[in-house]
Amino acid sequence: MPTHLPTRFRLTAVRALGLVLLTPLPLAAQTTKKPAPAPAKPAAKPATPAAKPGTSTAAHTGGTSTAASKPGSAAMKPGTAVRTPGGGTKTMTAKGAEVTKSPSGHVESIKTASGKEAKFTPSGKVREVHDPARNMTVSRGPGGMRRTEVERPDHSRLVAEGHGRGYIQRPYVYGGHPYYSRAYYYGGRPYNAYYRGYYYNGVYLNGYMPAYYYPPVYYGWAYNPWPAPVPYAWGWGGNPWYGYYGAYFAPYPVYPSASYWLADYLVAASLANAYASLSVTAKLNGPNGPPHLVFASYDPATGTTSPTMSKDVKDAVAEEIKNELALEKTQGTGDNTPASLKTLLDDGKPHVFVASSGLTVTSAGQDCGLTDGDVLSLPSKPAADAANADLTVLASKQTDCQKGSTVSVQMTDLQEMQNHLMASIDQGMAQMKDHPGQGGLPSPPADAIAGTKQAPYAAAAPAPDPNGAAELDQEAKQGEQVEQQVVAEASSDSSETTAEAAPASAAPGASTPRQHAGPVAIALGMTPAQVIENKGQPTNKVNFPNKQIYIYPDMKVTFVNGKLTDVQ
Repeated sequence: MPTHLPTRFRLTAVRALGLVLLTPLPLAAQTTKKPAPAPAKPAAKPATPAAKPGTSTAAHTGGTSTAASKPGSAAMKPGTAVRTPGGGTKTMTAKGAEVTKSPSGHVESIKTASGKEAKFTPSGKVREVHDPARNMTVSRGPGGMRRTEVERPDHSRLVAEGHGRGYIQRPYVYGGHPYYSRAYYYGGRPYNAYYRGYYYNGVYLNGYMPAYYYPPVYYGWAYNPWPAPVPYAWGWGGNPWYGYYGAYFAPYPVYPSASYWLADYLVAASLANAYASLSVTAKLNGPNGPPHLVFASYDPATGTTSPTMSKDVKDAVAEEIKNELALEKTQGTGDNTPASLKTLLDDGKPHVFVASSGLTVTSAGQDCGLTDGDVLSLPSKPAADAANADLTVLASKQTDCQKGSTVSVQMTDLQEMQNHLMASIDQGMAQMKDHPGQGGLPSPPADAIAGTKQAPYAAAAPAPDPNGAAELDQEAKQGEQVEQQVVAEASSDSSETTAEAAPASAAPGASTPRQHAGPVAIALGMTPAQVIENKGQPTNKVNFPNKQIYIYPDMKVTFVNGKLTDVQ
């Protein structure tokens, strides 16, 4: 299997046993919220004028104020609370921190005196931290996964998950067009993937570009039914991910065509990566941190949990792959056309996507998570000016967004899901080409696999940094430190805000309710005393020799050897 193919997992053939084993590779479609720098877009819409200093701009969530004030004005004085008609308040502290609260009093975000910004979940956990001095964003995903993104001065982008996982993206130009080379790292080794930028609905996206092109007849062989359905031994039995998700996913017993085989390959690779991400999160959060053991998802309509991904759902994935194979065949080879949402959605048909990384999305106004291997359907093309798309969850794991729910997904994330599908198709096609007849599958005709050629833009891409894995680990550690620093600043600043902004009519000695204090910011590594100072006394404590568990009405906090290791 060529290492240059931009895929998340590599298939290793064990010829003696007639099996194929999935070995995890780096993410082929990692979601990032900050797209690569885009070239100038002609005829862009006029930018919305910025608010003047001293004006109050209410967020789209009613009643929330994010006011800024001129120096010397009353609103800028330490301890002054600015109230809005919707019931939300914005309070300035003596240290200069700006706090944004919802109408219920929940702290949604804070900008510290040092310029760092943090967003919080309703339970007080960190959602996202931005450090403008480092051009760094640290975000938390489902299961507590931490992702650190850094935009560097040379416009390269680094995305780190910890323990050598992540990628480094570098821009380059070929044939007068902007391209991006991503070096994905897993186990210290780089694997290249290639992308080309384009605009869709006013959003700049990176579309997947294959490193190799196959003859059209090969795509036709993969598209058409095989002479007879064939069984296939994947050899997953000893892999931890397969046992972990055994009730969620089961492979087809037989395969009538390549598209069905590729569907199982795609889902299996996604689940293997989801399990690897859980393992990394567990290592980062200590011996008692995630993963949360989830063996199947729950279907409220039927009350069943096994298997969650039904045959109908997998058939829909296989049909999506079949359509992509037909498009590859008709488009020809080497036309420099990226895998774009515009091309995909212009046919006006519903489409199926497989989640390619951990995402926090919204459903009915509430946050929920998607993880690798969840399956979603896009029933219709989004509006021409939409930056998000509404999708229906067809299959999900128990802690993820509920099956049947409608979720709002950003276009950048939807593009990465398509990239992931295209990369997985290329990976599987390469596997069948390099190992004809493996595991009992029909062998492609000789003329179907002859004439494979490398894409010229792939040869022109910059070489991956041999020290990239070490750079990823360094930035991941830096991201953890930035998160801890801003949470500590937020806790200190908001505590002072609470004391200064307490109502003047409060009786002497009366306590201020904790829900009206600053953000209940909980950071890994905190001591029990720091957590109590920030959140208050727990309703119950459970003590073990080297472990303590604090139980609050809305969360459970675990300490190991006096340090916070997990928040649930």
